[in-house]
Amino acid sequence: MDSNIPYNARHLVGDTYVVPGLTNAGFVRGLAIDTCEDDAPYAVADIDLLGITHGHADHFAVAHVLRANGSRVAAARDDASLVENPDINIRGMFSWAKPGDALTTKLFRGVPCEVDEYLEDWGDSRATTIPLPGHTMGHTGFLTLDGVLFTGDALYLTELWERHPLPYAIDPGMVATSLETIRSVECSWVVPAHGRPIERAEVGAHVDYHLTQLALIEELLLERLSIEKTTEQAVALVSEARGLSENPASYWLAVTTVKGFLGELLDQGLIEFFVREHAGWWRTL
Repeated sequence: MDSNIPYNARHLVGDTYVVPGLTNAGFVRGLAIDTCEDDAPYAVADIDLLGITHGHADHFAVAHVLRANGSRVAAARDDASLVENPDINIRGMFSWAKPGDALTTKLFRGVPCEVDEYLEDWGDSRATTIPLPGHTMGHTGFLTLDGVLFTGDALYLTELWERHPLPYAIDPGMVATSLETIRSVECSWVVPAHGRPIERAEVGAHVDYHLTQLALIEELLLERLSIEKTTEQAVALVSEARGLSENPASYWLAVTTVKGFLGELLDQGLIEFFVREHAGWWRTL
């Protein structure tokens, strides 16, 4: 293997490699796409540019190390502040209040890294950027010159839903649109951040399954909100129905995601929101 390639990188096609880890990262002739959780694989690699799919800590875990070694760092405008100040992510999940340390996990925290350029100004020939918002506002995919699409957290493979039955999303409507974008992209491989690389022929089935799960969550809310419920009750009913673990991390991730579904249904005119006895309530129309 070329000594300039991360030592654990797996060749996919052409000049495109997958760097495996808790987060699948990419590597194309000195371009890194996200990072795995460990900086060791990159010690032998010559990296001049890091493109970050979105501003969650598991996707830029060692960005600060790569930048200190000379790499430029690029992220979408909407997510750049999350990379430069990961505390924004934590504050946002808690309605901007300060959470206690007991309520945060390593998944929420990250090491800050300065962003040198925005993906909106991307001009690198090794990959093109494809906006895939919904998981975050600035979530972006990368299509390498070899036709490999790195999708970050925009697509959950069918088998991943068994372990993560309620994927984090701030805007399920945007997630659905981004899934259709993934379906339409001409590529040879798709590499999700969590899971295995899949060939183009497999993509449609995984997109359909993801869309079906989104629809099932909406149907659940519409059915159960026929009897009005508070926001907390709505979060609880979805969490229970999806089989989430009862722990602080699962709860706070579910709060954001369920609110996203409620907002989407409200925009569609399918439910209403009102305040009674100083609590927020939701009801199907």
